[in-house]
Amino acid sequence: MEQELYKILYIIKEYSKIYEITPYIVGGFIRDYLLGKKPQDIDFLIDPFNIDFIDNLSKILKGRLVILDEERKYFRIVVKNKENTFVLDFTPIYQQNLLLEIVRRDFTINSIVLNLRNFEIYDPLKGLKDLERNVLKLSSPDSLKEDPLRILRVFRFGASGFKIDKSVFESIRKNSQRLSKIKPERIHEELYKILKNPFTSYIWKEMEEYNVLREIFPELSEMKNIPWSEPHHENPLEHSITTLYVLEELFYNIDKIFPSIKKELEKYFSEKLFSEFTKKETLKLASLLHDIGKSKTYSIDENNLVHYYGHSKVGSEMLEEIAERLKLSNKELSFIQKIIRNHMYLIDFIKNQEINPIHKLISRVNEDVPSLIFLFISDQIAIKRTFENKEYFEKLLQDFFKLKSIPKPLLSGHEIMQLFNLQPSPLVGILKEKLIEAQIEEKIKTKEEAIRFLKEILENERNTSRDHS
Repeated sequence: MEQELYKILYIIKEYSKIYEITPYIVGGFIRDYLLGKKPQDIDFLIDPFNIDFIDNLSKILKGRLVILDEERKYFRIVVKNKENTFVLDFTPIYQQNLLLEIVRRDFTINSIVLNLRNFEIYDPLKGLKDLERNVLKLSSPDSLKEDPLRILRVFRFGASGFKIDKSVFESIRKNSQRLSKIKPERIHEELYKILKNPFTSYIWKEMEEYNVLREIFPELSEMKNIPWSEPHHENPLEHSITTLYVLEELFYNIDKIFPSIKKELEKYFSEKLFSEFTKKETLKLASLLHDIGKSKTYSIDENNLVHYYGHSKVGSEMLEEIAERLKLSNKELSFIQKIIRNHMYLIDFIKNQEINPIHKLISRVNEDVPSLIFLFISDQIAIKRTFENKEYFEKLLQDFFKLKSIPKPLLSGHEIMQLFNLQPSPLVGILKEKLIEAQIEEKIKTKEEAIRFLKEILENERNTSRDHS
């Protein structure tokens, strides 16, 4: 990759001489390069700005030219080959004043500028020093006011290991309400960028402390005011963050906890669900939101014990509004809803481990059995502070991955009700589970066989009922 990158930079440097242009590299590329990473996105400032230069450059690099904002002169060249994709963004210098441009950047570590013609570094805000000290500072006091999305970027950098300067937190508290003015799509993506880091639970605590969480997830923030009782030892907000903490520990130690199915789990959790983000990030989000229904369902009995009857169902319904507000995709909404709706489902099976629930789990969440199990484990550890039944969960996951494929039910719940003149009831779910189990075991393969199979079950049940009457 480095050779390709150097070739691109060399072409831009040499070609700029023909147009008497000075290209400056600015932003995250320099930061990441100095941190030893391999960045593939590069921001260029062009002085003087020349569209012909960018247009012809795209042809030389055999890239695709994209007009991001013609009025503000934001252009992009995407250079693809078999292994790598480089994204080159070109913009003019703000008011043709390099210092003004630097001050308008979000953070000092992103305000370091490299003159590609002579390789001189411009660093008036001492971003190199802050980078060396691993400290995040604002480029100007108005940085978060100018673009409130930068508030979430602060927490993203915090999650990646940067120490956040106290003055930044003060500015966040002043500007947190401005997040409501940001397009939800931008917030949506930035949340995933935070969750992509391996350890983020403490970041959500900081978000709550500085009034950010209530702007993004008011349903989550308000849970700090909900009562709790044993076996819980935290309020529902704290418990949700602890559940995320445990889940991230499970992901990080997956090879030690489930060595026999490490590869299968990693492959499953790396499946894309939204943009370049995976089921791992989406399950992290689900872990944060898994108990939001408690705010609408809690009750206190005569023994002063707190209950949250039906909170899983109510929480999954509350997801509709969150999905609309943050513009979650249908795939994300469906995934999070089914995980939250069923996150207590394994409780009864834990008490009776002689029953293997794998077919019932598949009937409930289809291919996402690993996500449901991981959330259940994290939830239980957060409550009990110990990992119980590890061998049982490992066996469940092994059984799941042994299945070559998960069949689609030959008959839907609606079809079962129509065919057998049934009303909506638990019986319909039971029949559907038995049908999927029979399909997995390849006892039935066609719709006609499925109808005969269920008809036989119903007739046996009716005969049994008559014998007992």
